[in-house]
Amino acid sequence: MTVKTNNILFYSGISLLAIGAFGMTFAAFFAVIGLPIFILGIILITVSKRTWKQKLIPIGLFIIGIVAFWPIWTKINSIGPETYLISENYRGRIHIIYGEDCGTELIEKENRLIYRIPDDGILIVNKEIKFGIIDHEYYLVDQNGTQTELPKMDVRDFNEEYTLEKNPNEPSRDKLGIFGNSTGTVGDTQGTSDGYKFQEFYVSTYSDLRKEFNFKYNRKFDSISEVKLNGCRTK
Repeated sequence: MTVKTNNILFYSGISLLAIGAFGMTFAAFFAVIGLPIFILGIILITVSKRTWKQKLIPIGLFIIGIVAFWPIWTKINSIGPETYLISENYRGRIHIIYGEDCGTELIEKENRLIYRIPDDGILIVNKEIKFGIIDHEYYLVDQNGTQTELPKMDVRDFNEEYTLEKNPNEPSRDKLGIFGNSTGTVGDTQGTSDGYKFQEFYVSTYSDLRKEFNFKYNRKFDSISEVKLNGCRTK
């Protein structure tokens, strides 16, 4: 291997390490692309004719930088722990409207922000919505204040005729849980005269989610939500 080829391999490897590290840190959502580039950089540096010390120092520094960055990135992009308290008999869609002066002020308990969901499933708060990594807990609350945690469910875990890869451990379709909790369903209708930001999810079984909470249900729910928001704004 010539000196020129050796230098090309080594410095190309350094460049790929830098690109890959950027992809796994500041462009963290593209880590799936950054990681292969980073690995390729390691390979090029490894096959170059440099001493092991010269090879390991840049590789080690980049790895240490990535490992140190992730806790910082996670903390910056976390929206904080939140708990949702829901009446034990409520089933259906829950709609939380943010950033309204007339809205409820949320309280914090044991370092968790508490959302007490009204019986109609529509909560208007004065808090501005935040986006990022979530830490959500959901509880049904009975008349005595006893809380029962609800599991977070995913519609992709259930098998349908159109499901290409069947789930051999499909959950019970009658198991009650929270659907849409991973990101919620966050919308931004800013720019319209009645625009607002909201989050929503469903308290339901999978069977009812498909059967009961359809277009007709959601259209009626939207109308109720609109009336409640207008009433709040005109107080």
